[in-house]
Amino acid sequence: MGQMAIAGELAIYLDVPPNYTFEKKGVKEVLLKTTGCENLHLTVMLAATADGRKLPPLLILRRKILSKSKAFPKDVIVWAQEKGWMTEEMMVEWLKIVWDCRHRAFLNQPPMLVLDALKGRLTESVKNQLRKMKSEFVVISGGMTSVAYPLTIPLKTG
Repeated sequence: MGQMAIAGELAIYLDVPPNYTFEKKGVKEVLLKTTGCENLHLTVMLAATADGRKLPPLLILRRKILSKSKAFPKDVIVWAQEKGWMTEEMMVEWLKIVWDCRHRAFLNQPPMLVLDALKGRLTESVKNQLRKMKSEFVVISGGMTSVAYPLTIPLKTG
C-alpha cells in the first residue's frame, strides 16, 4: 500500500458544564452558573498519514456565513455550516482540497484513506470522488470507532 491515512471529525464543545454539584443534602434547587454556551460547538476534521504527517485541519464553525476576518491561521481551513457539522458536499470538497493535495510518498501505489462510518462518508458522491482520485478507502464499522479509531481516543494528560 502506498500512502495510508486516517481521517475523522471531532465535535468540540465550547462549554461543558459539570453533570454534578456539591450541595447540602435535601436541597431542592441548585444554582449552576454557566457561560450560556453549552450548545455552542465546532467540528474539526483531522487527518494524519501512517508516517506521522498531519494534513491541514479543517474547522467547521456553526454559522451561516464566515466573517471576512483574517484571524485564522493560514495553515488551517475554516468553513461555515449552519449546524456546525460536515456535510456530504463538504466531505467531497475536503477530499479535493486536502486529501488530493497531500504530499505523496509512493506515486506508483494507490493511497488508502481510513474513515469512520458516518452517513456523510458512505455516500456515492464521496465514494466516486475517492475513485476519481484512485484512492482506496476503508470504513471502520459502527460500534468499533472507540476501539479501532485513534483520532477519537481521548488524550490522557497529567
